[in-house]
Amino acid sequence: MAEWALLGIPVGIVLLYIGSEAMVDGAKKLAIRLGVTPFVVGLTIVAIGSSAPEAITSLVSGGNPEIIIGNIVGSNSANAGLAIGLAAVISPIACKFAEIRFEMSAMMVAVLAILALSLNGMIGFIDGIVLLALLLVFIFSVYKVKVKEARTAEDEEGTEDSNISAALCLLLIVVGMAALYFGADWFVSGAVRLAEISGASDLMIGLILVALGSALPEICICLMAAYRREDELVVSNIVGSIVFNTFFALGIGALFSDIPIRNETMMFHIPVMVILALLVFIFVRHRDRIDRKEGAVLFSVYAAYIMSMVVFPQLTGGMF
Repeated sequence: MAEWALLGIPVGIVLLYIGSEAMVDGAKKLAIRLGVTPFVVGLTIVAIGSSAPEAITSLVSGGNPEIIIGNIVGSNSANAGLAIGLAAVISPIACKFAEIRFEMSAMMVAVLAILALSLNGMIGFIDGIVLLALLLVFIFSVYKVKVKEARTAEDEEGTEDSNISAALCLLLIVVGMAALYFGADWFVSGAVRLAEISGASDLMIGLILVALGSALPEICICLMAAYRREDELVVSNIVGSIVFNTFFALGIGALFSDIPIRNETMMFHIPVMVILALLVFIFVRHRDRIDRKEGAVLFSVYAAYIMSMVVFPQLTGGMF
């Protein structure tokens, strides 16, 4: 079993690369074709697709509900600290806060909602309904606000890409989603199996291995978009993923299983997630960009967070 798990990890990484390449291409060209900004497509279509692993994990983890909260909190932290951090180190990310004020605020509402709903030590059915209702409000607001701001790309590259049919753009996105899903699934299955062999707790599995595995689509999309200087997709993919992870994936999980919140989760893991999201918010708010130095700060905070769990396994109620 361990050998097959190890095989799934590199195969999953290859599929994640292929999927991220297809989704970035398809999303950019679809945005041009529809006459809307890549930010809108990244915030919705790409974010939904890249958040699918978290949602599927929530649905199949009813018997291990601590994996659900670990997955969501860990994925959100990885998105803000690892994905944006590494992307900014590769290429500074330019993003005007005035243009994405609503989306950045929604990201902060999402992480603070987890904090608020966790105060009573349990996220249950009613909380799940609240989260899904917030998702509907978010989607409606995005299209109401952003579609009005739609613009048609007029540069040479945009003119060339606009000749590609919308059906082909959608096909690229669907193929990308499928590759991301199976790549993440195989990677997560292998990582979880190896974690089980090592005797790690469900919370640790969720926070580190499942979270990193299910966040790999977002990480791959961010790195690919950063390399290709698609700054709007970098930011919108992460902001959208954090919102969808919280409102959709956690909401779905809470509908089918009461999710217990450990003291360690409430006092350490959730605050780290909030701090990382807040750092992203502050950097964009005050600088209209995330440069390499700020990216290094985000990455360093996340790396220190992971290292603390390895050094102090009691933070996750288990040990390697």
